Amino acid sequence: MWVARGKSSWGISIILGISENTVNFHIKNAMRKFDVSSRTVAAIKAVDFGIIEL
Repeated sequence: MWVARGKSSWGISIILGISENTVNFHIKNAMRKFDVSSRTVAAIKAVDFGIIEL
């Protein structure tokens, strides 16, 4: 959801209270599962599939 709202990995890490590396790990996992090369496209697919709401 935070990626879809335009937040950086650093910003997401501050919001969630986790490390930036952990954020990047989960974003990369989502990118791999959606078979995309961009975090933005992964967020768009997640919205399209109803996984997240904006």
